[in-house]
Amino acid sequence: MDFSDYVYVDDYCFSNFDKIKENIDSRKKMITDSFFVVILNEYTSKLEFTEWMFLLQGHYKKRSPLIVGLAKDYDSAEELISHMIQNCLIKVGSLDYISYLASLPEIDKDSTIPKLLKISGGKMYA
Repeated sequence: MDFSDYVYVDDYCFSNFDKIKENIDSRKKMITDSFFVVILNEYTSKLEFTEWMFLLQGHYKKRSPLIVGLAKDYDSAEELISHMIQNCLIKVGSLDYISYLASLPEIDKDSTIPKLLKISGGKMYA
C-alpha cells in the first residue's frame, strides 16, 4: 500500500503505527483489532475512509490507494477527515487535497491532535 509523505493518525494508531503499517504492507490480517484507513481517491480526488480489510480486495493489489490517515474507529476517522477539510479550506481555499497534502509540513508542524507522522519514502499523487 502507498502511504502519503504525511499521515494523520489518532492516539491508538500513533502508538501502534509500526504494527499497523506492517499489517497493511503485508496485506495480511495480523492485527485482530479493527481500524480505519483514510484514503485519497485518485479518481475523484476526495477523501474517503473504510475499514482496513476493505483494502485486501484483489482490485487494490494492482492499484493501491494513497493512505493519508489511520484511525481506531469510525468517529476518529470522521474527526481526521473533518480536520483535513477545515485545514484544506483555510490553506488552499478549496477542497484540492493534493495541494493541501503537498503543503502539510507548513500547515501542521505544531499539530498535536490529530498527530501527523512523516513517512520516509511515501508517495504523493501529482
